[in-house]
Amino acid sequence: MKTVYTAADPIMAGFIEGVLQNAGIQAHAMQAGLYGAAGEIPPNECWARVVVVHENQAEQARAVIKEYLEAEADPQAKAWKCPRCGEQIEGQFTQCWSCGYER
Repeated sequence: MKTVYTAADPIMAGFIEGVLQNAGIQAHAMQAGLYGAAGEIPPNECWARVVVVHENQAEQARAVIKEYLEAEADPQAKAWKCPRCGEQIEGQFTQCWSCGYER
């Protein structure tokens, strides 16, 4: 397993896990339960991690995460094409209106 993303917020780590799984990458959020231990142990050791099961998918996973985070920063900027049905979707939407695919 290889770590591809870390987050102070375990909810965000779980969300990124879903983004990767939706892209066909087997991923898991780890250490999400340590959030409550912040202050007792160093905070960065409490952060949730998202790992990919197959290490050869790490770069692909990082690219998917980067694309998602950039689209979130400026949702109007980039329209996207649904990988499931091919429908063109405006950038502010995260779900395909045609087939329900979650970006």
